[in-house]
Amino acid sequence: MISPTCHHCGLPATAPDIITDAGHPFCCAGCQGAWRLIQGLGLEDYYRHRTPDSIGMQPATPDPAALAAFDDPLYQSRLVRVVADEREANLILDGIHCAACVWLNEQVLRRLPGVTEVRIHFATHRARVRWKPEEVSLSGIIGAVRSIGYRAEPYDPSRGEELRARQDREMLSRLGVAGFGTANVMFIAIALYAGYFQGMDADAKNYFHWVSGILATLVIGYSGAHFTRGAWNGLRAGRLAMDLPVALGAWVTYLYSVAVTIRGVGEVYFDSVTMFLFVLLVGRHLEATARAKAAGAMERLLNLEPRTAVVLEEGQPRSVPVREVRVGDLVLIKPGERIPIDGIIVNGRTSVDESMLTGEGLPVSRGPGETLAGGTQNLDGGVTIRASRVGEDTALARILRMVERAQSERPPIQGVADRMAARFVGSVLTLAVVTFGYWLWRGDPGVAVENGVAVLIITCACALGLGAPSAMVVAMGSAARMGILLKNGETVERLERVTRVVMDKTGVVTLGTPQVERLLPLPGVAENTLLERAAVVERHSEHPLGKAITRAWQERAPGPIEEAEQVTNTPGMGLEAWAGGRRIRVGRPEYVLEGSTIPPLPADGPMPVTWSACAEDGRLLGWIGCADTIKPEAAEVVGKLHAMGLRVMLLSGDRQEVVEAVGRATGVDRMVGGVLPEGKEHEIGRLQQEGAVTAMVGDGVNDAPALARADVALVVANAADLAVAAADVALLNRDFRSVARAFALARRTMRTIRQNYLFSMCYNLIAIPLAMSGHVSPIAAAISMPLSSLVVVGNSLRLRHGPWEDPS
Repeated sequence: MISPTCHHCGLPATAPDIITDAGHPFCCAGCQGAWRLIQGLGLEDYYRHRTPDSIGMQPATPDPAALAAFDDPLYQSRLVRVVADEREANLILDGIHCAACVWLNEQVLRRLPGVTEVRIHFATHRARVRWKPEEVSLSGIIGAVRSIGYRAEPYDPSRGEELRARQDREMLSRLGVAGFGTANVMFIAIALYAGYFQGMDADAKNYFHWVSGILATLVIGYSGAHFTRGAWNGLRAGRLAMDLPVALGAWVTYLYSVAVTIRGVGEVYFDSVTMFLFVLLVGRHLEATARAKAAGAMERLLNLEPRTAVVLEEGQPRSVPVREVRVGDLVLIKPGERIPIDGIIVNGRTSVDESMLTGEGLPVSRGPGETLAGGTQNLDGGVTIRASRVGEDTALARILRMVERAQSERPPIQGVADRMAARFVGSVLTLAVVTFGYWLWRGDPGVAVENGVAVLIITCACALGLGAPSAMVVAMGSAARMGILLKNGETVERLERVTRVVMDKTGVVTLGTPQVERLLPLPGVAENTLLERAAVVERHSEHPLGKAITRAWQERAPGPIEEAEQVTNTPGMGLEAWAGGRRIRVGRPEYVLEGSTIPPLPADGPMPVTWSACAEDGRLLGWIGCADTIKPEAAEVVGKLHAMGLRVMLLSGDRQEVVEAVGRATGVDRMVGGVLPEGKEHEIGRLQQEGAVTAMVGDGVNDAPALARADVALVVANAADLAVAAADVALLNRDFRSVARAFALARRTMRTIRQNYLFSMCYNLIAIPLAMSGHVSPIAAAISMPLSSLVVVGNSLRLRHGPWEDPS
């Protein structure tokens, strides 16, 4: 049985909580009360089925009553974040075509009292706005955008596909009309061209002109309104938008042709008008499709957020909206479902696909006491979890905020392009007037119009404006897919400039947990016997070395083991226990061999280890050496960083001889041990004074000062919260090679941005003189202009694919 949908919030209304009011179902009393309030205000016609979502994109003149529904607290609880005493929301904007459109919307919003921050991302058409609710409302912000002719509403991930589908339908409708008009006008143009060479009756020629004019009017009035409206909105706000040259070129050509038709003397260019409008619309559609692909990784992350959860109340399951789950609630998760919130397993065991969080493709086993992250996929077992983090505090929500912020903030390199794009349109109009005047002076008005229009159409600042945003949005999505979270675009630039990489040892280059590295049994004692006797005692220990010994036994020879009795722990020395009537001691030699002669400790070998002795009834059985194992891929990572021209330094608070041994094994350039947290920060500062651009890779609280001081701070998986707070790059993947991938991705991204800018400038430097000299027709210009943007977006899309370990 399918649950009815709540008349207010649009979520499932499930028994026994369904409330019926005037024939409408509601999922809770809160929704019922909110709807009664809307009815009391007379806004139900605007609010309709699912709050302001159903209002849709409004025309340029906003209806205050309709906009007021955006201020409903229940609606805002889903899509508006509370940040201290401010509010923050993401808006989806329709009508954004160029960098000038972005600038115009940002300027309008920044002038609103109470708006403290505005960031609009060209590639995704999303705006991140922060405001003070006591000074301005969300409806006021949306109304300001709509008043200048653009369309806006809060971005709801659950309706992202619906919004894109609606925009695609509108674009395809305009394309269809333009295609129909162009095809018919071109057939007529063929007849006119034939008549030009073979002769045609004047009345027939005039008839064809009028028919072409009617079809062209339909195309420019409906399909061309896409450009005309953008140009007019910019002029009304005192801004020259990139739609202005296109609209001006189309209307000048159209009006000139109308004048020729009315006078009955001369040649018409209705075919040029319809053809280049059709080609430009095809280009816009392809560009929008490419942008959607560029933002695909981010959209996939947004779609990972479940909308509902099954909460156990007095042992009975009840489906509720995720926003209503509270910390401490018991949530039932069935096989195949996405985990709606962060929580700790209290019952059941399952395998979980955590690839969206860590980038690791293999499922991981999770059982009681272990944590599950919201947005991950439960694969094969039903579990019950206790909610530990909900709403904006979940791991997925924090990742989304970080990626959204990174995508919306402009890298410094984009500032130059934005300033160029802001002056671009005025320069284009000037060149078009000069071209028109020159060819008119040459004595041919038709050629003057054609060449002037070609200049207006062929120039393109869109490619320039897309150069950085398209590359950044693809790079951020690729990074998130690999379990690498970049704080912002500036981080990518700084990563590329890094010359010195400083790494902590424990938990970064090494696994961070001791492992049994060496077993040295005395003659007559087998290795398994030594390990088994030690594990009998140490499995009762919470000490890291004791856990390492227990793990080693389980990995080497899992099976029955004797039960220990009378376990005694002597802190800092070791453990004693009785098993099978024999006394076993494990720990420091002086403790284990108390009262006996202590033999010399074995030599360390290539890697310093911590030795534990094991004795049975006072007889030494042998030595167990434990060490913090180097990550298998550490040497490979250092090699790849060297291949990028980076110098690598190991900086640790551990003993100098241990740090040097790890450094030699991994191939780093310099090793410094015995350093306290303030010493690490001082060492980073010293490198910066020498002119190095530093990146610090750390994981612990003791790394936080150095991370904060470094030019770029990278933290590895399972880092301490204080370290994460200081991070520019968070590596969620346990694969240490993510460090090298982050640097490689940054370098490829910046190289791609520079390629995009170089192409855009070269395109305009070549195209404009060709158009001014009469070597490019308006139709050829209409084909070239969108192709330039597609080349830039296509070049950026290459960042979706590796190999990221490639140092070049």
